[in-house]
Amino acid sequence: MDSAGTAGLGNLLLRLFFRRLFIPYLVLICLAIAGVGAFAGVRLRSTYLEGRRQGLRNELHLVAGMVRDDLDTGRVAELGERIKGLGRELNCRITVIRGNGMVLADNWADPATMENHANRPEILGAIRAGEAYQTRYSGTIHEDMLYLAKHMELPTGRYYLRLAVSAGELRGQLRVLYAGLTGAAVVTMAVAGLIVFLFARRHSEPIVELTGVAEAIARGELKRRSMTDEGGEIGALARALNTMADAIGQLLAQAEQGKAELLTILASMSEGVIATDGQQCIRLVNEAAGRLLGFAAEQANGKVLWQVVRNDRMIKAASEVMAGGESRVVETGPIGGRHVEVRLSRYRSRGEAEGLVVVAYDTTHLVRYQELRKEFVANVSHELRTPLSVVRGFAETLADGAMRDPVKGPEYLGAILRHTEQLTNLVNDLLALSRLESQPELPRRAKVDLGAAGRKIVEMLLPAAQKKGQTLTVDVAAGLPSVVGDPDYLERGIANLVDNAIKYTGEGGKIEVGVRADDQNVVVEVRDNGIGIPAANLGRIFERFYRVDRSRSREMGGTGLGLAIVKHVAQVHGGAVEVESEVAKGSVFRMIVPGRWEEG
Repeated sequence: MDSAGTAGLGNLLLRLFFRRLFIPYLVLICLAIAGVGAFAGVRLRSTYLEGRRQGLRNELHLVAGMVRDDLDTGRVAELGERIKGLGRELNCRITVIRGNGMVLADNWADPATMENHANRPEILGAIRAGEAYQTRYSGTIHEDMLYLAKHMELPTGRYYLRLAVSAGELRGQLRVLYAGLTGAAVVTMAVAGLIVFLFARRHSEPIVELTGVAEAIARGELKRRSMTDEGGEIGALARALNTMADAIGQLLAQAEQGKAELLTILASMSEGVIATDGQQCIRLVNEAAGRLLGFAAEQANGKVLWQVVRNDRMIKAASEVMAGGESRVVETGPIGGRHVEVRLSRYRSRGEAEGLVVVAYDTTHLVRYQELRKEFVANVSHELRTPLSVVRGFAETLADGAMRDPVKGPEYLGAILRHTEQLTNLVNDLLALSRLESQPELPRRAKVDLGAAGRKIVEMLLPAAQKKGQTLTVDVAAGLPSVVGDPDYLERGIANLVDNAIKYTGEGGKIEVGVRADDQNVVVEVRDNGIGIPAANLGRIFERFYRVDRSRSREMGGTGLGLAIVKHVAQVHGGAVEVESEVAKGSVFRMIVPGRWEEG
């Protein structure tokens, strides 16, 4: 979420908290103030009316005392004037009524025009109780009035004294009181609303800030922290949120480190690894898997297994394993020239959904080894069967009487000796090759002069070359470094190269042996102008029993292991072999050995 989204969320939360804090508290306070105001209004009205009634009673008693003498003496004219003066001073209506209901005096109306008041409610109440209040509409002055009447027993007769004030005036005074009370309530509500507003804002802002921190943590901003200094529950929540962010950061760092270590391990593995979820959607894959199974590993994440691996047997096995079957092993290939063995197993992801683990092994070398083993057994069997068959045939012939033949006997014995020697050479070469392959280190190490070894081999094989009319020379460069190795093996390698050149070079051919230094290496080079090797065969001539022309090689007494021995001699000494050849022009073989002295 961007900053605008966060601000929008903050405003939304602020409005939400205002609705949940400000409005309820404000309504509650307003209702409380309104209730108190209503109660106060009722009490104020009651108190005011009671006070006004008490005032009327006091005024009534005052007026009664002042008109008593006039009533006792019968001075009605003076009574009217006195009532008008008292009414102006007291600001009220004063009425004097005889016991029969006739009005004697009234300061607001003419008594002569007024009706008989014997049946007025306040007069009836005064007859019963001596004094009575009544609020009613006055037909004389046409407005609502508050009346207070008093029964008076005098020597001259029974009278009723009545005081009245306008109810409209009372209501006006009450309205003034109510207005003041309402104003006070409004001011109180405003002050309470401001307090509630500040309270709501004070409590909502930290929560909005904590929400922003939580949103930032959810987006992965694990360095974001709450800076609120609130106490109580909000402060505890802020501290818990910061602690949670620290813990999540540590867990994610550990997870990232573990993931990096896992990816490093997977990247360094020669085996291919694929991990999928329960729907066979690839979640983890290394480069080796893509290389072995023929797909782009960097584009495989998130895809279904069958979308990247185009092998029906493997996909079928994966479906069977995911359906509840046991682990399966599937051999595929060749894929890109490689043979691959794939092992498929189920695993549980987070203890719930099952996934699939695919481990691919490159078995090309094993397949090639099996093929070589079969070929080796076949070649050894073939190489042994031919001379053994010849030896047996000649031996049976001699046993049948040819031994006594002066011509055939010696001839057959010579053939038996030649093939026996061939068998011996084959067995010796096999033993030498087996020792070279099985021994990780040389049986003995010494300082060897390859120049002297080259001269020795040339001198030893010179008679064989002269027998075919060939020229065999040796050229040793000056200042050659010595090499560290097994003298017998090194001499055997040089001898095989020279002997091979003699065999495949025709009568009168030329063979040159050179020993020179090349950087840090010593190179033994054997060059001839013999029959040469076709380009198609150059890559295999160092394999065991490989012959370009099998019949010709067998006639020359070769075992097919000479060049294989040369290659292994060079390799066991940390070197290599090279060959250049052209048909009918000759060949150049090089055995390269590091020219460094190593303590052994």
